[in-house]
Amino acid sequence: MWDPSVPAHGTLGNLMVEPSETLYEYDGPLIFRARLGIVDLLLSKLADRDGSQTYLACQTDDRTVDSLREGRLSVYGAFDQRSYWILLLDPSLRVASYWNCLREDLPPKFLPKAGLGLFHWHGQVPDSLEQSFALLAIKFRGASLTENGIPLGKLKNLVDQSFSTVRKLLTPAALAHTKSSTFDVEVAPPKLASLVIAVKEPVINMTAVRRIRALDRYTRQDFENAVRTRGEDFAKKLLEVQFVTKTKTVDKDYATENFILLDILSDILPDEKGFVSSVEFNAKTGSGFTTVVFDRDAGGSIRNMAKSAQGRVVTEIGSISGVISGSKSLRVKSVRGKEVTCSFGTESFDMLLEDPLFKLHNPINVTGKLWRRPRIDFMDVDSYRISDPSSLFG
Repeated sequence: MWDPSVPAHGTLGNLMVEPSETLYEYDGPLIFRARLGIVDLLLSKLADRDGSQTYLACQTDDRTVDSLREGRLSVYGAFDQRSYWILLLDPSLRVASYWNCLREDLPPKFLPKAGLGLFHWHGQVPDSLEQSFALLAIKFRGASLTENGIPLGKLKNLVDQSFSTVRKLLTPAALAHTKSSTFDVEVAPPKLASLVIAVKEPVINMTAVRRIRALDRYTRQDFENAVRTRGEDFAKKLLEVQFVTKTKTVDKDYATENFILLDILSDILPDEKGFVSSVEFNAKTGSGFTTVVFDRDAGGSIRNMAKSAQGRVVTEIGSISGVISGSKSLRVKSVRGKEVTCSFGTESFDMLLEDPLFKLHNPINVTGKLWRRPRIDFMDVDSYRISDPSSLFG
């Protein structure tokens, strides 16, 4: 671990550090950008002693600094590098001494707290550029998720959960029943110190899409726009769910009106028995991006809200996966991943069978009292609506 008694690696010939952009100051620049020789640096003041000043410095670039200034990246994220320089500057900002320092040798107190922006009004912000520019990013924190590595079984579990959640949240309605070879997403290289899965962009296999005759009229851009719209809708809902869990202002209808979203979140949010302590979501909106963090308490509140929908009227959105004529019921694959047996009255079931849009895999909304079960949920249907099979939004 570095400390001031470690012999310096050099003096840089008394090269002067001249700030090119001051990002944060108080009685002088505390965080600023400067060019030292051919290296573009970001510096943070560590100490001021006997007229000399000690700074932590790392290499930077325009994208990092712009994101930091705009509140898209935390100060921690801007300084999250593999190696650093520690610079001792004299009163005229000349480099009196310098040390090279690897991340593992850097005292933890030298780095700011994660998740905080340059200014307090930035609020909670991402700790990486991958999150800042993702269509949707999911970050897991936990004691066993460290910079040194992640147990393979836990890594697989989190990746599987992320894959399932991303598919549920972003898949256009018309592709809901298709395989990942038809609709997938490209992700940035996962960051393993607190696992980050960041979706960069949708991946649409148009060859596979063209095999679905009802979708002939759509272009790749149409599908990509539909995915981004779903992501923006999710970002808006995240802020609402966060407000409800923090203020505990749940009215009797909130859980039923938002049952699908709450159930999807229930599968990925931390609980008291798991190794994940919090889950952070970053999602693009039309005007910027949203960052929301749910801890174990929030995860428990959301699960309780989802469970409170038991036996109440909710709307399921999914696709028709089967028909059981003898019991006048329909099997629906919900977008939340569960199969639901939907029981109809005789008259409404006959109307369903005569509906010109009634066909396996077509999108359908069913409304009625829902009972959650371990394998297949059950609903007494009050009403239904089958969507055009070529609808991207259902």
